[in-house]
Amino acid sequence: MHIPGFVDTHIHGAYGVDVSDGIADDIRTLAVKLRKDDVIAFCPTTMTLPEDKIFRCFDAVMRAKEKLESEGISHSRILGIHLEGPFLNKEMAAVQDVSSMRDPGDGFRLIEKLEADYPGLLKIIDIAPELPGAFEFIGEFKDRYVISLAHTKADYDTACRAFEAGVTSVTHLMNAMDPSLKRSPGILGALSDHPDVFAEVICDGLHIEPSYLRMIFKILREDRIIVVSDSMRGAHMPDGVYKLADTDVEVRNGRTYFGEGGNLGGSVTYMSQEAERLLSFGIPQASVEAACYGNPLSRLGLSGI
Repeated sequence: MHIPGFVDTHIHGAYGVDVSDGIADDIRTLAVKLRKDDVIAFCPTTMTLPEDKIFRCFDAVMRAKEKLESEGISHSRILGIHLEGPFLNKEMAAVQDVSSMRDPGDGFRLIEKLEADYPGLLKIIDIAPELPGAFEFIGEFKDRYVISLAHTKADYDTACRAFEAGVTSVTHLMNAMDPSLKRSPGILGALSDHPDVFAEVICDGLHIEPSYLRMIFKILREDRIIVVSDSMRGAHMPDGVYKLADTDVEVRNGRTYFGEGGNLGGSVTYMSQEAERLLSFGIPQASVEAACYGNPLSRLGLSGI
């Protein structure tokens, strides 16, 4: 790959570590080990958590970041936190904790307090735009953070309104959202009509079939797709059962399983593997490189690191 390294802006954990545990030493370990796998920067990503645990995670990430910078050792740079939850639709929760979800209209104080206590650390906020107060929330915070659609039942019209109101991103496209159908184009259809919106894509070939990945790379411009791992603590670990926040997730043969239906519960694929798989699926190398490095930085307003 002709890039300085991979940039992973949606990662919950790996190597037995979960960001949502809120342990600074673990997050430091994650940053050091990710660098050895050519991930040069990342956004530690929280799950849907009670408010006190969200603050614990922010405190842990801040302390880990400060320690890494003071030590001067090789590590993956912490770009800031990706807040996945609590502003999500309970009907599309997947592995997220329904009991901790809340409407965006009730979230103004939380975001302001996080910013006051940990200035500049929050970068990406996931939101379901159909929930009460969502558009007021978007209007208030769109110029300060990346607002990204996630775990949502938004239809085409609602997604278009959200993009026009200031949402600039979609989180793990085609997962935890309604499908794109011929008379109900959904979020993918809205993306195709709004060329300035970024789209995260989990490219392990499991969350989205290779043929659909090829379609997405053709529909969306090369500078809009962001490859993310969405990995959990079972990545780089033996098969077994691992906690994703408070949920038991089984890792078996490179795939995650949770619940009676054996649904996917995050990923155990890392960025270098996804790049290799995309190339094997027939995606042009230039597109893969942009999606793994330049585009994730562009979403955050960065030109390079």
